[in-house]
Amino acid sequence: MGTTASAAQQPAPIVPPSDSIQGNGSGSSSGEDRNSLSIHSFQTVGIHNKAKSIITNKVAPVVITYNCKEEFQIHDDLLKASYSVGRISETMPEHYLVQGKYFMVHDVYSKLDVLNTTSSCGAPNFRQAKGGYEVYGMGQPSLNGFKQVLQKLQNDGHKECMFFCVREEPVVFLKLEGDFVPYTPRKKENLHENLHNLEKGLRVENLELAIRKELYDFAQLSGNSYFVYNDIEHFKDEPHAIKIECEEDTHVTEEVYNRPVFLLPSYRYHRLPLPVDGAPIESQFDAFVNFLRENPCLLLLRDASCPPP
Repeated sequence: MGTTASAAQQPAPIVPPSDSIQGNGSGSSSGEDRNSLSIHSFQTVGIHNKAKSIITNKVAPVVITYNCKEEFQIHDDLLKASYSVGRISETMPEHYLVQGKYFMVHDVYSKLDVLNTTSSCGAPNFRQAKGGYEVYGMGQPSLNGFKQVLQKLQNDGHKECMFFCVREEPVVFLKLEGDFVPYTPRKKENLHENLHNLEKGLRVENLELAIRKELYDFAQLSGNSYFVYNDIEHFKDEPHAIKIECEEDTHVTEEVYNRPVFLLPSYRYHRLPLPVDGAPIESQFDAFVNFLRENPCLLLLRDASCPPP
């Protein structure tokens, strides 16, 4: 479930991003820069023969006069200097890059929904497994789309469901017209291909949280908006600016799935990232089997203690 279907530098000194994706909240060393600011978090200087204190915070240095009556921030682009920027082409605006090198691209576009089920079922390519088994697959829905999927399953009489999101790459949902729409980071060289073969041991959930924090920081530096790409076929009217005024304007995958099923205790969700290339590793098979064992009523051979459907 959940299958689909990054650069010029600023004039200010920029710390090169890491070659691999990091789950520490930023692909650049913005965290280190902020820490370096806090080293000198309290200094005393003489201005007009009167002492002033300079106290730094996470946003910018704050100057407080000797009598603590005046306070203002120094806007010197210290944070901007630690981020990488880029553009798809010379005719498009330059903007900050996620993890130092990625563009945020709409996860699903119309051509990928070959079964044309988004409007009727809520998700692209919603289908049932052959053989009459109560196993279903779908592409990545939006938040409202997933709610529609839940309603369909309930109307069809499915009283108990287990949802597996097998997406290997991070997905972040941005608020748009009353919905939360999925976007994924893509490389400039191939905007159609999802990220895969992520760093070993990196939890995709942590990477999604890091990207969400980055998007909020970028928006704070860009008039509360961030550029994303919806049409990577013709780039008509691209990129689009999406408002991000607080972190709640973005959701990670777990929020999109878990919040709607909160009032449905017999409906459960789990993230089980599987590789795009090759077979899953043994531990991934074991995790899947363990989930089924914990929910015997979902198995074809039902436990005697389970009531009939």
